[in-house]
Amino acid sequence: MIRKLPCLLMPFFIVVFIGCNNNPEPGQNQSLPLRPTTPIMGWSSWNEFNTNISEEIIMTQADAMVSTGMKDAGYTYINIDDGYFYGRDENGKVQSNPQKFPDGMAALAAYIKSKGLKAGIYTDAGINTCASCWSRDTLGMGVGLWGHDRNDITQYLVDWGYDFIKVDWCGAEWMELEQSWRYTQISNTIREIRPDAVFNICSWGFPGTWVVNTADSWRISYDIKNNFESILYIIDLNADLWEYSSPGHVNDMDMLQVGRGMSYDEDKAHFTMWCFMNSPLIAGNDLTNMSQQTLSILTNRELIAINQDPMGYQARRLKSENGLEIWARPLIHVTSGEVAVALFNRTERSAKIGLNLKEVGIDAEKGYHVHDLWEKTNEEDITKPELTYEVPSHGIVALRIKGENIPYNIFQTKTRGFN
Repeated sequence: MIRKLPCLLMPFFIVVFIGCNNNPEPGQNQSLPLRPTTPIMGWSSWNEFNTNISEEIIMTQADAMVSTGMKDAGYTYINIDDGYFYGRDENGKVQSNPQKFPDGMAALAAYIKSKGLKAGIYTDAGINTCASCWSRDTLGMGVGLWGHDRNDITQYLVDWGYDFIKVDWCGAEWMELEQSWRYTQISNTIREIRPDAVFNICSWGFPGTWVVNTADSWRISYDIKNNFESILYIIDLNADLWEYSSPGHVNDMDMLQVGRGMSYDEDKAHFTMWCFMNSPLIAGNDLTNMSQQTLSILTNRELIAINQDPMGYQARRLKSENGLEIWARPLIHVTSGEVAVALFNRTERSAKIGLNLKEVGIDAEKGYHVHDLWEKTNEEDITKPELTYEVPSHGIVALRIKGENIPYNIFQTKTRGFN
């Protein structure tokens, strides 16, 4: 949700490497399902539908997630954003709009789950929701969590049965609440009531180092737009936040704009960078009306595998010169000898980008293999110290490289738990 108020009345930390055994965090009961330790994947209603949502729209998107093969590719969550509210009843319970959601929100969550998916819901940390300001949705006034934390969270996550909760900040900002205090309150209540529920903080900028112990994901920018400039802006905001990403705790770069008006190369670059930078992959397009090209981007399983790598190491920008960039992240382990590399061309012209293997921690003399994650091509037993690729304007080349790592390579400079 876009955000700046006023509106209508209205340290570093120690990263614990969890790894593949998914050991529970403090506060996670071992008898309960664990929260995801890799970025969640799914769909959300906001980008395409804003507040113009309904039971029928949500159900058809859930159906399409299954029928298109997105579920099989790893997409799991159907998240209902702002626009479903209808004030509160005489007992203070949140009501959903009976015209838009005639069967109610619990029945809708049950329908989503009947498809083998998970259901997500939206609220605000303050009195009002963001749409009550920016979309003039008066039905969103007074339905924020403030003064109702325990009852609302129980209603959403237990009575209605939702598995993910996004908590916005518009109403709280209008009230001039302090973020770390307020979101910690909410987090503690969520963890007590539903320890396995996924908690997303949406406050339109990196909240601070406190957030890594408070939420599963946190927005680091204002709302994404469906243009390349917005994509670049968010990438740049996240570039220096890599050390705060770890298994189960990630920087949220906002919902995907793939299939919503950018070029094919721009969509590929957008999706690649969200995968490399460990963002949740939340589609924002109409799943019932997308091209095969859009679907092929969203379901590129080899890129998704990078995003879902259990180490949770966010890609770092290793080189940037005149709009030509090299990004990389280790896979499996910092000394595994396996890395994902993105050659990114931000400029208006096609350009050659050279990659020195030493820059990404690979000992070229001992030989290595390269797999192109978009072109699906392979080069094996290479010993060249440098590779060069032609990268289209606003485009990207994504590679998975396997060889022998150089001891004390650049990725080992993230020493807090990743060695």
